[in-house]
Amino acid sequence: MDYKAEEYRLIFEHAPIGLLSFDDNGVIQTCNNRFVEIIGSSKEKLIGLNMLALPDSKLVQVLKKALEGGSGYYEGLYHAVTSGKIIPVRALFAAKFNDERQFSCGIGIIEDISEQYYTAQALRDSEEKFRLVFSHSTDGLLIADSEGRVTDWNKAYETITGISAEEARGKYLWDLQYECALPELKSQDVLLKLKQMIKTALSTGTGAFLNRPIEMEMVSRSGQRLSIENVGFIIPSSKGNFFGGRLVDITARKTAEAKIKALLEEKSLILKEVHHRIKNNMASVISLLTLQAETMKDPVAKDALLTAAGRVHSMMLLYEKLYTGDVVGSVKAADYIPALVQDILDNTEVSINITPHISVEDVELEVKTLQSLGIIINELITNAIKYAFPASQEGTISIDFRKVEDTYVLVVADDGCGISSEQVRVGTASEDRYREGFGLTLVRLMAEQLYGTLDISSDHGTRVTLRCKG
Repeated sequence: MDYKAEEYRLIFEHAPIGLLSFDDNGVIQTCNNRFVEIIGSSKEKLIGLNMLALPDSKLVQVLKKALEGGSGYYEGLYHAVTSGKIIPVRALFAAKFNDERQFSCGIGIIEDISEQYYTAQALRDSEEKFRLVFSHSTDGLLIADSEGRVTDWNKAYETITGISAEEARGKYLWDLQYECALPELKSQDVLLKLKQMIKTALSTGTGAFLNRPIEMEMVSRSGQRLSIENVGFIIPSSKGNFFGGRLVDITARKTAEAKIKALLEEKSLILKEVHHRIKNNMASVISLLTLQAETMKDPVAKDALLTAAGRVHSMMLLYEKLYTGDVVGSVKAADYIPALVQDILDNTEVSINITPHISVEDVELEVKTLQSLGIIINELITNAIKYAFPASQEGTISIDFRKVEDTYVLVVADDGCGISSEQVRVGTASEDRYREGFGLTLVRLMAEQLYGTLDISSDHGTRVTLRCKG
């Protein structure tokens, strides 16, 4: 047995790459199983195939070169005629000649490079997509290498800065940024700081300014002052850290924001002026009612006028809080109710010492809701001052307001003589036996406006509880 020949046969048959032999006419004489597998055909179809007659002109030229005594290299997508399969392959063809330059045999080595080919193709596709996005982005985009030199500078960056891509490429990023800095901020210290920040970010991959939008102003090469949003980020690579930058011209947005802010401030001033005028008009009404009351000899008529003035005064206090508040259209209960209670006590003629106990949760309410609550509180405190302490030298009035889940609860209580059953409503307002006074009737009407429920009890004083949704 020819052991050498057997050894070559085993290598030929079991090699992990495709192998074939061909004659001086380019006809395949034999091939191994791996070649059959790569082509996706059969030995019966492949052996005897004339490769010089194949439609792939590039492969034919490579094979001719091998038959002429050279070596032919082929790489690309091969369309197999025996199977219809399209395979990315790398092939080497070579022929052996004897001393008389007579053809002896030809060998073909074929490798399936599908994985490398499609990986490279995917990379090319990805790079092309990136290039298209980079080039056509409306945001300014740049890339600088590990040394800080600009390698990519898109059209939007050209438009914003006025510096062309050809001029920017190869320059240090900090020099380009310094060129666009505001004239009043330019100094050697600023340039050194810019350089150090970028170089540190490139070497360490970190920096306080990275990955967050920073709004600032710059000057383009044309001298135009622009508001910009600038973001810097690190791009890790096999060649070290690269520096990426995104630049957005926000001048139009900033101008629009300034206009909107000015309009909102103007609107706020107008609303405050309206509330101020209403407050002044209410003050005039209060003064007229008070002056009219002073001319009255009938104590009942005088009291009615002063009570009406007190009601208007509670509304005026609300408008005063609204006028001086930061939020137009709403007021915090803790800012309004305690001041209202104290104002009622200060402006009501009392002959006894009244001690107020006030507990108000700091919740924000709409003006309409607080206005109704103010009228209710005014009526209940005024009634308590007038009727709860007929034979006392001192008394206590408690006001408690808080939110319980989704319900607002107002409690006004005193430790006076308590309300009699005859003072509480009997029947309807149209009936003769309706005995409730105007104050309590007004309280009930305000409670109905708030879609609330009213509970009046008399046990060691009077306790009125209002529950509403606000």
